[in-house]
Amino acid sequence: MMPAGLTVMLAVEPMDMRKSFDGLARAVQEQLGHDASVQRMMFVFVNRRRDFLKLLWRDATGWCLLAKRLDERVVSLPRDIAAGSKVVRVDARTLAALLDGVVRERVTTAKDVAREAEAACARVRDLSTTTTQQSSRLGRE
Repeated sequence: MMPAGLTVMLAVEPMDMRKSFDGLARAVQEQLGHDASVQRMMFVFVNRRRDFLKLLWRDATGWCLLAKRLDERVVSLPRDIAAGSKVVRVDARTLAALLDGVVRERVTTAKDVAREAEAACARVRDLSTTTTQQSSRLGRE
């Protein structure tokens, strides 16, 4: 379905993933400054959370759209994107990496810290209760 020899262009800014064929083609023209109807060009869009991508291209018979939602992974944008770029050309290897995603790093949140603090306090209370009970038993003996 995806022909060889496509030029793959990655949109750097997040895209509204509610858009379909026409909305994405319009975004290619208006936001990226390219002609979306040119065959042999594929445009890759990523959402703000970087866990959903859409690929848009045109072949000899019409528009093609591929959507992929990543489970527990995120799209890692290439590191060599020039400042102010709206679109960057990527090769087949980079496209494959985009579709595979990267393992999401675990981010410690305030809820995680609070949960860990509560668990630590509970362990201290348990230890204190156990120590008090052992002390009182020793005092009775």
